[in-house]
Amino acid sequence: MSKKEKLLAKLYASPSPKDFPWHDFITLMGYFGFKGTCGGGSHYMFEYSSGFRFRMSKTHPSGILKPYQIRDPKNALRHIGVIP
Repeated sequence: MSKKEKLLAKLYASPSPKDFPWHDFITLMGYFGFKGTCGGGSHYMFEYSSGFRFRMSKTHPSGILKPYQIRDPKNALRHIGVIP
C-alpha cells in the first residue's frame, strides 16, 4: 500500500482518527492536486484546479487535527470524486 493510500485510509477510518497530523493532511491534499496557501497566521486556503476551495486553520500547538476538522477534507475529496 502506498503512502497516499495509507493516509487516505487513515482519514476515512471509522471512528474518525484523533491523531491525524497537519503535515500528513498537507501531504494528502497535495497528492490529490490541492494547493494550500497561507496569507498569514494559521488560516489556509486549499484550492483545486476546478476552482473548488475550502478553508482550514492549523491547530496549535500540537498540529493534530481535531475531530471536527476531519469533516472538511473528507467533503473536499468527495467533491472532486475521491471515494476510498
